[in-house]
Amino acid sequence: MNSLAQAASNVSILSLIDLNFILINRIVVLIITLLFFGVVLMLRRSRGQEIDSDITSPIKLALFGFVLLYAELAMSTLPSYQALLEGVQTVVVLLCLAKLVNYLTIDVYLRLHTRQEVPSFLRDSVRLVVFLAVGIISLRLVFKIDLSAIVTTTTVITATIAFAMQSTLSNALSGFSIQSDQLLSRGNWISIKEKNIFGEIVNVGFRYTTLKTPENHLIMVPNGVIMQNIVTFHGNCDTEEKPAMQVDVMLGYDMPPEAAKALLLRVVCDEQEVLDQPEPLIRLIALLDSGITYQLKFCIDDPSRKVAVQDSIYSQLWYAVHRAGYSFPFPHRQIVTSEPCQPFDFSKESLAACLADSGLFAMLDEGTFASLVEQAPVAVYGAGEIVVRQGDQGSSLFVVLKGTLDVLIDTTIVGSIHQGSFFGEMSLLTGAPRSATVRAACEVRLAEITKEVMEPILRGTPAILDTLSSILADREIKSRASRATQSEAIQATPQSEDYLQRLKSFFGM
Repeated sequence: MNSLAQAASNVSILSLIDLNFILINRIVVLIITLLFFGVVLMLRRSRGQEIDSDITSPIKLALFGFVLLYAELAMSTLPSYQALLEGVQTVVVLLCLAKLVNYLTIDVYLRLHTRQEVPSFLRDSVRLVVFLAVGIISLRLVFKIDLSAIVTTTTVITATIAFAMQSTLSNALSGFSIQSDQLLSRGNWISIKEKNIFGEIVNVGFRYTTLKTPENHLIMVPNGVIMQNIVTFHGNCDTEEKPAMQVDVMLGYDMPPEAAKALLLRVVCDEQEVLDQPEPLIRLIALLDSGITYQLKFCIDDPSRKVAVQDSIYSQLWYAVHRAGYSFPFPHRQIVTSEPCQPFDFSKESLAACLADSGLFAMLDEGTFASLVEQAPVAVYGAGEIVVRQGDQGSSLFVVLKGTLDVLIDTTIVGSIHQGSFFGEMSLLTGAPRSATVRAACEVRLAEITKEVMEPILRGTPAILDTLSSILADREIKSRASRATQSEAIQATPQSEDYLQRLKSFFGM
C-alpha cells in the first residue's frame, strides 16, 4: 500500500512539473512577442514610418493571451472551464509564435538578404507554410485529432481537387520558378513575342505575374504562359550591360547597300537616346522579293523608352531616305503610268519669296536672283534630325522656309532659328567649320545655297562682296553678344574688312 501511494505521488508530481513547464513556455512566448513587436512599434513611430496590422495584431494577441492565462489560473477550481481556456490560450500562443516567425523570416531575414521589398508571392508562400504548420500542431495538441486518419480518408477528395485545379497548381509551381530566376525579378523589362506583350515586372503572385506596359497599363500574365513561351530580357535602367534593341528596315534594290548602311547608321547615331557604347550596328540580313532588309542594332539606357525611340528612328529614317532620292518598297497591284509625286513639293514662287525675305540676297539683280532660285534645292528634315554638326566642315548656307530649329553648342541649347532666318553663312562664304549643331525641332523645310551656286554669282557681281562682309560682321557681333555671360568678356570681333579679305581668299578672287 505504501509503495502504491508513493508511486501515485510521484506521478502527480511529474504531471505538475510538466504542466508548469508548458505554462512557463506559453508565458515566455507571449512575453517575447509583446516585447519584440513593442520595440518595433516604437522604432517605427520614432522614424515616422507606416504602422500596419502585421505589427499591431501580434501585440493585441499577446495581451489577449495574458488575459486568458489569468482567467485559466482563476478557474483552477473548475476543471472543465480551465481545460477550455487552456486550449484557446494554446491556439493564441501558437498564432503569436507564427506571426513572430513570419516577421523575422519575411521582414528581417528576406528583406536584408534581397535588399528590396519582398515579393508578394514569396511573402504569401512563407505565411502559408507557417500557418499550415500552426494548424497541424493545433489539431494535434488542442483537439487531439489523429492526422493520419484524416489523410487516409481524404485521399480521394484531395486527388479530385488537385485534378480540378491543375491549371492553378501549374501557375503556382511556375511562380516558384519565376521567383528563383534573377532575370525575371521585379523592375526588369521583358517581352513575350508570341503574345505581343512588352512590360516591366512589378509583381509575381501565385497565379499570375503583373507587368506594366509603357502606356502604364497593368497586364496580368499567368505564370504558366511565361514558362511555356520564349521570353526576351530587356534589362532595366541599372543594368550594366544593356541588351541591344533590333529594328528591321526594308529599302529598295535601287539603293546601294553601302549607301543604305551609311544612311541608317547616321540616323541611329543622331538619335539622342541611343548609347554610344556599345556602338550601333547595321547589318544586311535578307534579300527579299520586294527589297533588301537591314537590321539596326543599338542600345538605350531606359527600356521603357523602347517604343518612343523606335517611333523617332522610323520618322527620321523616312525623311532621310526620301531626301536622298529613294523610297521604301511596297507591293504594287496596278500599273502606274504617271510620274510619282514628289514628297517634298515646294513651289519656286514660295522659294523666291522666302529667299527675298531673308535679306541676304536683296542686292542681286532680277536675273541673278532667278538663277539662284532655280539652282537652290529644297530639303525637308524631320523632328530630331541634325542638319549640321558642330566642328564639321561645310560650304553651304541654309534658309529656313518653314519650321523651327534648335541651336546647340556642346549639347546645350543656346537658341533657336525660325522661319525666314538663315544659318551656315560663315561656312558658305569663308569655309569656316560649323560653329554649332543645328537640329530640327519639328518638320522643317530648308533651301540650301552651296559654294558651287554662289561662286559664279560673286564673280559676276563683285560689288556684293562689300555688302556680304558687312552682314557677316554684324551677325558675328550679335552671335557673340548672345553667347557671352556676365563672367565672360566679349573678345574682339572681326571687322567687315577682315571678312572681305576672307571672302576673296575663299572664292579665289
